[in-house]
Amino acid sequence: MASNSIYIYKFNSTKNFSVTDIYNILNDYSRQDTTYFNLDLLSENELLGEYVIIENIKESYYNIENRDFETRIVQKANVTNFSIIDTYLEISSNKTAAKKLVLLLSSLLDHISMNFVTIKINDILNKIKKFKFKISKVCFDDFLFTKDIVGKITVDLSSYGNAYSVLEKYKDKIVSITLIIFHNNTNLKIRLTSKNGIIIYKSINSLDDDESYILQHLLLDRGLKLL
Repeated sequence: MASNSIYIYKFNSTKNFSVTDIYNILNDYSRQDTTYFNLDLLSENELLGEYVIIENIKESYYNIENRDFETRIVQKANVTNFSIIDTYLEISSNKTAAKKLVLLLSSLLDHISMNFVTIKINDILNKIKKFKFKISKVCFDDFLFTKDIVGKITVDLSSYGNAYSVLEKYKDKIVSITLIIFHNNTNLKIRLTSKNGIIIYKSINSLDDDESYILQHLLLDRGLKLL
């Protein structure tokens, strides 16, 4: 199953702006043969986007007529999914692709500064209490096995009765945690890490409404009202 890290940036500006303004700027970005945006403005405060970079790569293939391997140049599309909600930019990609998008947006949105938002495991753990959730694998660092023996340990808490109490007790030693969060008739599997923040097993643009709801309330500090 494919996975993507989530990177969050906060927009700041001394001038008033809306997501629609950002949409218009990105939509006017001169489409080139090798780089462009696909945009979907959902409302005046929310848009979904794809940043597409086309690269030429060498591909090896077997030529039946010549009975030999040959190379040819083919085009490969690298797509970085992102969304903008109110004053937050949410990128679903690897770190390199996220940096490329941020650099381009910084040059296009010259009246807006973007500040990286650090995602902390303890903050997310406090927020998931408002949902139904299931904890599976957890990795702890600096765990005391016996006297004078300290190391890293991974445990499966999926069948443990009160898994959250374990997290509370050893919250400062958590390196990573995998859990499933439930809302209405759907669920979202995520992995929290002390280094990369949060990893989901889908792209942002493929999330349904309930999955998006979960992610927004975990990451964007929106008020939570469960039905």
